[in-house]
Amino acid sequence: MKRYLAILFALSLVFATKAHGQTPPAQSKEILRLVQNIPLPTQGYMDRIAVDIKGQRLFISGEHNHTLVVVDLQVGKAIHETPLAASPKKPVYLPGTNEIWLNLEDSSVVCISGTTYEVTKTIPLTGFSDANRGGDNGAYDPNTHLFYAAVEVFTPNALEAFKGGIDIAYSGADNHVHSGATIDIVDTKTGKMVGSMKMPGGDPAGVAIEPSGKKMYVTMGDIIDGESHVAVVDLEKREVVAQWPITGGPVPHTAGLDPIHHRLFVGSRIKPHTGEFGGGHQYEPGKLVVINTETGKVVQALDNLGGADDSVYYDAKSGRIYCPGTTGTVAVFQEIDPDHFQIVGRVPTGAVSKSGLWVPEWNRYFSAVPEHFVLTAPHGSKDIRTDLRNELNQKDGTVLPILSNLMTEPAHLMVFDYLP
Repeated sequence: MKRYLAILFALSLVFATKAHGQTPPAQSKEILRLVQNIPLPTQGYMDRIAVDIKGQRLFISGEHNHTLVVVDLQVGKAIHETPLAASPKKPVYLPGTNEIWLNLEDSSVVCISGTTYEVTKTIPLTGFSDANRGGDNGAYDPNTHLFYAAVEVFTPNALEAFKGGIDIAYSGADNHVHSGATIDIVDTKTGKMVGSMKMPGGDPAGVAIEPSGKKMYVTMGDIIDGESHVAVVDLEKREVVAQWPITGGPVPHTAGLDPIHHRLFVGSRIKPHTGEFGGGHQYEPGKLVVINTETGKVVQALDNLGGADDSVYYDAKSGRIYCPGTTGTVAVFQEIDPDHFQIVGRVPTGAVSKSGLWVPEWNRYFSAVPEHFVLTAPHGSKDIRTDLRNELNQKDGTVLPILSNLMTEPAHLMVFDYLP
């Protein structure tokens, strides 16, 4: 049954643009050039990515497999998988200690040796013993050596789905309550939790810290009283000091910063996790909302490619913004000036390739594409979704035109070079 649900979800992503929204303008020139594909030893969803610049390694969160995948870019292959107690979420590499710190879905933070790739520390967070809470995003401040781990609050329906074998995040229900979330603080020097900050909602989805280390911006995935919002956190006081409405971005899930021009970029979906398997991942267009962090006002809301889940990456040298999604592409925007942005292209990646990373030191973009199904509609199919549902109800041995065309594309890492 879970396999059939996965097929339906993957298929819904493939056909989402045609069925549910407008398609952004076609790319007029090549913006990123694919230079390498590296096989990955994973199945299912992958989450965020960290980089070791000097050692030329990537660390990829194997969300479905409960592993951290280490990729050696010098030899072009995955060299290790570290098994974990739960789904990994946000990894951060610390070159000074050669460690990888990351938070897990079970509301803990772990430290992994960059030499042996073994877990050396486990730090329980506030939600570790609470069945209604779970870890998701996070951020690291190199000035203070503090790791900020977001802890969500789930509904009982979502938890029951999780116990039944479906990931909490894709249970098909409105899977967060609207209160009780926290940002828990771990000191990576001492390996201890040193604080916790209450958030105004249940879903702290996107987290971005100003380089000064004074403020944090948390995009809340909740819709409360018809509004989505950014929680502004004073990191010295360790409390929320403002809330800004995200006008035009109803279901925010990511955050990125242009600290030079004081702009916050919010990647948003257009539909909440309500009543559908997969929630709002599969719908296009999504939204990219630009907020002035000096005034808290929305500067611009642009159509995005949908499926916002990872961070938004701003490149100061080129003024480009990279927005990975789940609908098979990464959207690229151009900053004309701090108040005007436009989409300049869509770069094909792969189905549910929500995990991306822009590395400015190398002028390279990386996209982790999970193993997924590829289906082709047979002759005579006018509604492939309905036809597929009918096929899934047939007995074994029945001729099934759609499923007979089922193919699997293995997981891989796509490496792109920047083109001016």
